[in-house]
Amino acid sequence: MTDTAHTRFLFAPGDLRGSEAIDDAAFITAIGQVETAWIVAQARVGLVSSEIRAEVAAANDATIRTLTDDHTELESLGEAAESGGNPLIPFLALVRSRLSPEASRCLHRGLTSQDVIDTAIGLLVSRVVRQMQARLEVIGTSLVELSDAHAKTLCLARTLTQPALPTTFGLKAAAWAAEVNEVQGQAPYVDYVQVGGAAGTRAAIRWFAGDSTESLLREFHVQMVGPDAALTQIPVPWHTDRVRILSWGSHLAQCVTVGASIARDILIGVRPEIGELSLASTGGSSTMPHKSNPTSAVLLHRNGMRVPGSLSTLTTAAAEAIEERSDGAWHAEWPALSELMTLAISSLIILDEMIAGLQVNAEAMRANLDAASPGIYGEKLGIVFGDRIDKDTRAAIIAPGSDPVAALRAEIGDEDGIKEFFTPESYLGEAEDIRRTILATIDSSGPQEIDLPSFD
Repeated sequence: MTDTAHTRFLFAPGDLRGSEAIDDAAFITAIGQVETAWIVAQARVGLVSSEIRAEVAAANDATIRTLTDDHTELESLGEAAESGGNPLIPFLALVRSRLSPEASRCLHRGLTSQDVIDTAIGLLVSRVVRQMQARLEVIGTSLVELSDAHAKTLCLARTLTQPALPTTFGLKAAAWAAEVNEVQGQAPYVDYVQVGGAAGTRAAIRWFAGDSTESLLREFHVQMVGPDAALTQIPVPWHTDRVRILSWGSHLAQCVTVGASIARDILIGVRPEIGELSLASTGGSSTMPHKSNPTSAVLLHRNGMRVPGSLSTLTTAAAEAIEERSDGAWHAEWPALSELMTLAISSLIILDEMIAGLQVNAEAMRANLDAASPGIYGEKLGIVFGDRIDKDTRAAIIAPGSDPVAALRAEIGDEDGIKEFFTPESYLGEAEDIRRTILATIDSSGPQEIDLPSFD
């Protein structure tokens, strides 16, 4: 044991963003809240006295404060968790050390470790999803405003890294907004309350609660989720039904992926030789003072590359879920979900700040568009004059360094509109209509009202 906290944030700059929502302190606090909710539920249906309820709740609170105020205590708990394979077992030992024998018997009565840990982790996920919904809303609004501001800003569309056709930056920003809106609409309902007992049959709960079992379960659900839970069906145990865990992880991965995708576009645009975009806040180099590194975009790109491993772990764990409690697959979910929550929170915070400070260089966009001319008009030339000019001639007209207007006139004569033929404004197709349609679709969907549980 040392006096140094064992964190890993130096390995992954940016992970500190929002870490307080899913770090060890948040996890152990959520575990304590689940245990308190269970004793409160027992008291509400008359299975324990108010004195026992108060004693257990106070012991839970005191233990949480001790662990969260002193990182060495939390580290000791982590070491003690190894023998039983989960942190709940040593946590309960600490709480029981503060309790009378009678209160100790009522603590955790009828539950199993998986009930508490699943519910606690799900509680953290639900909070993270709530945070992400709010953040996605802000990001989406920023992107819509960016799109409107640059509806007429011409730029070069690129396909497979090469110049393609003229487009507008407003359409590109609208496409980013559409991605964000779609991810926002995919937020899952985080149904996280788990009560199954030792083997998912609730045998012990039925034994001590008797006819009050249903009332106890419903009251616990209310304590964890809120008063609306009184009107819903009591959740059945899902000890080895891990599809919901995979669903949570998938949404977390989507939040990271949308940030990584937008960052990749920005990383191209901020290259000095392209110069179409710049970031308000950049990072320096340790040895090259002339550099302004697009750090926020770099970190978002990095986060996107970290996601597949964690999501793969959840997929494997869901497939490996067997019998009434899995031998390792359940345990593998915790670090994977923790990683995905960390990445999702940090990515959306960084993406929000990056978009808010993004600067667009319309002159550079036009210069790059002109530099790619006249080759980018090859498609248009073939569609309009393909029946009059053969392929080799068309290639010569749009060859680098050619005078396409003069070359086309030499082939077809001085027809109206030839001078404007090789301008980007003349070949935008339905770019503006598509942009407006995207934004209208986003506007019609409105703020996403996802019914997520809360614990206050």
